[in-house]
This record gives sequence, structure tokens and C-alpha cells, in this order.
Amino acid sequence: MNNLERILFSLIVTRLDGYKISDSSYIDFIKRLVRDGIGGFILFGGKFKEVKNFLSFIQSISSQPLIIASDIEKGVGQQIKGGTIIPSQMGIVAGFNLEKDKIELEVLYSIVSNEALDLGINLALIPVLDVNTEKSNPIICTRAFSDDPYLVSEYGKYIIKFFQERGLKTCGKHFPGHGSTKIDSHLSLPVINEDISLHIKPFKEGIKEGVSSIMIGHLMIPQLDDKPATLSEKIIHNLLRRNLGFKGLVFTDAMNMKALRDYSFPHALALKAGADVILHPEDPYEALEEIILAYNKGLIEEIRIKEANERLKSFRNSLTNKVNVNFKVANDNFLINNVFKKTITVIKKQIDQFKSKKIIPYLVGAYNEHIKRLFENHFGLAFDVSEYKKTKAFPLIALFTDIKAAGMEYGLKDCQTNMVKKIISNNNTILVSFGNPYIITNFSLRKAKTIVLVYDSNEYAVKAFLDSFNEELQISGKLPIKLNFNYE
Repeated sequence: MNNLERILFSLIVTRLDGYKISDSSYIDFIKRLVRDGIGGFILFGGKFKEVKNFLSFIQSISSQPLIIASDIEKGVGQQIKGGTIIPSQMGIVAGFNLEKDKIELEVLYSIVSNEALDLGINLALIPVLDVNTEKSNPIICTRAFSDDPYLVSEYGKYIIKFFQERGLKTCGKHFPGHGSTKIDSHLSLPVINEDISLHIKPFKEGIKEGVSSIMIGHLMIPQLDDKPATLSEKIIHNLLRRNLGFKGLVFTDAMNMKALRDYSFPHALALKAGADVILHPEDPYEALEEIILAYNKGLIEEIRIKEANERLKSFRNSLTNKVNVNFKVANDNFLINNVFKKTITVIKKQIDQFKSKKIIPYLVGAYNEHIKRLFENHFGLAFDVSEYKKTKAFPLIALFTDIKAAGMEYGLKDCQTNMVKKIISNNNTILVSFGNPYIITNFSLRKAKTIVLVYDSNEYAVKAFLDSFNEELQISGKLPIKLNFNYE
């Protein structure tokens, strides 16, 4: 590669699959990327020690510090086996007050930051600064702190300050706000017709706090431009840079997502519009060829490349490289269990003395066999809701949803919702939502006797709920969003 090609290649951060690093051909491919001057990697999957050693190795063969980024909204364990998993951002707001619970939050986020640095991550792709104003949002939902821009701003600033003081770069996402969409941008291009000013507020505050980088969402916002935000000079250069004064690094959202599939030359157009780093292209070499072609045709000015390169060099030179820190992974099960317990929010409780009652759990939605066994071990039995039979026992209906990229489990099917409605109408029902809290509004607040929200649907959330249930749900988090309850 010539010098220009290496500069352009450095503006790309591509995928690293941690579970493939034992494959010799994949190792050779990663080594080739590094030697050709790739800007860095976004990390997905793998085992802690193996990934740590591999990241240390590729940093050692790189002529420049590599950006090692990762989506660790729920802790390093969200991506890496052996890392700690923490509650979703919405769960954090439910369970933790920034002033009253300061020490507990510091302990929790110290685990996340220490594990990230120990592993070799130097850019945490957090916080999510989206204001979740759309209750049927399939991709943000519990990833957001709240539907209140003030809460999103305050908790976002806390994350930015805490992580950056400890040497980790942060990334506010998804500018100018993905919280009002009904479409997952992994699948299609969302169009936002809502007033965007409310959604921009947390980004303004994040910029004031000194956020290292900002990720542009694949979003169509007609009030701002007729181009998607990722490809919009009006949004990146005029709004973000000039109006909001952001001087840090601008990342695209992942370019392998389907939102931009109808646009030709998206990588080149994103760079032209003002993005500094092209994140997660389908093929980094094809993305490079596209950008070179656009440059040779005069579509990308040299000053734009120079600007992005200088900003990237400054960012890379200030990266913390602590992959050999002697840090013991602190996956403290007792501590994490208590953290998840604090997030559990009791909306209504008209049933007391659970231990004295016969309770049968019925599970519905995005649960797995391991989660079902946790209920079986606690109650002696557990069933899918489709197996429901009316008895004198109190039914505990556990609703499971999951917010993930290109996922379809963010809500329940109509037939499942109708089945649960029938059970609630005729019983002293205990209703518990694991994951998306908005689905609780599909059911009658008046008819269900006890209603509980848990903002995650993994085994840690289930274990915490079962412990809290055993303790008569004495402690409750606060509701981090506004819910329009059904009183029918």
C-alpha cells in the first residue's frame, strides 16, 4: 500500500471475532489488516484470557496504537466470556441514584473499566445517549437510560467522566438520537419525524463533559436533511461540529447494517460528510477501494482526509494501552446479584406472604431452558404459558423479551399476549416482565394482583428476582420511564 492508501485504511475500524482467533487463517487475515495499517477493531466474542493475549499480540505488531472498541453497555461480559455482566442502562437508573448510591456505582463501574483495560479494550462504545420516547422501539428500549432527556444527560455524563478519568475513551451514541424510532436500523432505515431537539440534549451535555467520540446513527431525519445522518454534511459538519462544537472523533454506526443498503458508495459518502472513522464495514478492503475511487474522482477533498487523519492520530496517541495490567477479573456473584436486585421495580403488590402460597410459574417469550430450570429449582416446577391449566395455585407469569441487534424478541406475539390476558382476568396473578418494560402496558393494572419490572432477561436478572421474591419484594427500584398503564 502507498502512503495515501495506508492513511485511508487507518480510518477504518473493522470487526474482530474473538471466537475465531484460534483459527490460523483468521489470524493471518488479522495480521494482514494490522500490517496494512487498519485503524483498529470492534470486538465481539471470545474467552477472556485468549482475547487478552491476542489483543496484546496485535498491538505489538502494529506501527500505531490500535483502537480496540467494544459494545460493553452491560459490561465486558456482554461480549467476552469470563467478563462481568451488569444491568442494562435503564436498569441502572431504576436501581441507582447518582448521589445516594455513588459508592456502589463506583464499585460496579470500576469492575467494568478494570476488566476492559485488562482485556485490552481502550474505547468503550458507551454511553447510549438516546432518549427512548417510543415505547415500541425495537433496538434502543432498555439500552437507553430513560425517556427523560435530563436523566439520560445526567447518567450519560457520569459514565463519560468515570470511564475517561480511568483511561478509557467513551463514545456517545447514536447521534442525533435513535430513541423515537419504531424500526431497527440493523434491518432498515428509520425515518424520524419527531422534533429532534429533545433527543439532541444529552449529546450537548456529553460534549460539555468532554466525551471522546460520538457515533452517528443510521437515521433519516427530514427536518434536518434529505440524506441519512451517516451521509449528511448538514448533520455531521453543521449540526454536530459547528453548532454543538464537538471536536472529538466521529464514528459511523456499523456499516454492515442494512439501513444504508439502498445507497451507493456509503463508506465514501460518510467520510465526505464528516465522519472520521468508518466502523465495521462488511469488507474493509472493499470499503478502502470505494474510498480511493471516490478520492481519485475528486468526490472527497484532500483537506477532509487530512482533517480526519489528524483527528484520528490525536485520538490514537492518547489511547491507554494497559493490556498487561495485573488485574484479577472480579466477577463477584454476590455483588452482581445485589446490583440486579436493586433494579427490580415493584409497580403493584396486593399479594403478601408468598412463601405461604402455592405458586406456579408460567414462562413466555424469549427465555431458555437454563432460565426455566432456575424457576423449577425455586418453585419445584415451571411451565411454558401454553401449558397453563387453571388450578387453585397463584400463577406467576414471567414475560421475557430481549433487545438485540436485528432481533425479533423485543415484544410478545399477539397470541402470547392474549393468552396472558385471559390468565390475568381469572386469577390472582403475579406478573413479572423481564426485559422490555413497555409490554406491561398491554395488561390490566387493575386485574393483575402483583406487577414487577426487571429490565434484563438474563440468568442474573432471574436469580436476583427469585431472591427478591423470597424476601417478599421488600426493596424496589424506581420507575425510570413513564408508562401509560391499562386500567381495564
